Amino acid sequence: MTHRIHIVGCSPRSGTTLLNELMVTCFEIGGFAEHEQSIYKPYDYRDEILLTKYPLQTTVVAPFLAVDPDLWVIYLLRDPRDAISSRSHRKDTQRYWSNLGLWRELHGAATKLMSHPRFITIRYEDLVTAPDAVQRELMARLPFLELRHPFSEFHRHARPSRDSLDALGSLRPIDPGSIGNWRRHKPHLVAQMAKYGDLSKLLIELGYEKDDSWLAELEGVSPDDSGSLVLPERPWYWHLGKRMDLYWRAAVYWLTRQPALTPTLYQLRTRRRQRKSAR
Repeated sequence: MTHRIHIVGCSPRSGTTLLNELMVTCFEIGGFAEHEQSIYKPYDYRDEILLTKYPLQTTVVAPFLAVDPDLWVIYLLRDPRDAISSRSHRKDTQRYWSNLGLWRELHGAATKLMSHPRFITIRYEDLVTAPDAVQRELMARLPFLELRHPFSEFHRHARPSRDSLDALGSLRPIDPGSIGNWRRHKPHLVAQMAKYGDLSKLLIELGYEKDDSWLAELEGVSPDDSGSLVLPERPWYWHLGKRMDLYWRAAVYWLTRQPALTPTLYQLRTRRRQRKSAR
């Protein structure tokens, strides 16, 4: 049976692309997506290890963990101030790729799964300051992983896709230079906290701050929400429909993971997608 690893995040720009490329490059992984890939997409599971990532699917992975004992989920946690202040994407450097409301939603879903033995939390800050230590932690939690290269030497061996390279910005050694990036976006952070609430208690709980003294850095800063991500308001019945759809997808996923049914179901689902694409 294929070991499947799915990477999710606390937000867009949380480090999922970096971790995905690190794992593809530095571990023996036969099956992987070139960039983002939904957990819903059908696979034939011929590889011993399959790696996919989709940062926004933190809210949907719980039922998949319940039905698939060979699924591991890696959650990338990043300081919310930095995650919502990131504009470092080559496709668009003028807008912010997340907001504090989305960060709270995704992290809230992750918090409910943190005691699950196959849900692994990795801090972005640890990944960029001590990549080899994070790699050893992953090997301890996922004993089927086989080492090819140290994470710290990733840039010497990686061959990322164009989409991944756009998200990474460039292929370079891992460095912690993006930690504390929020200090260059204080007006945006002030506007986000005015809209979604103060972060101090949460930052203390997560160990990013010892107290609320960091707020002194925001004194006198005028809020500026230009370029912010705005998500549409959804009615209750939309959320109910999404929840019902999720459980249907989890049931189909369970079927695709049955050895006797996997090849046939994979072919049927692939043909259906091909017919839709041809229309």
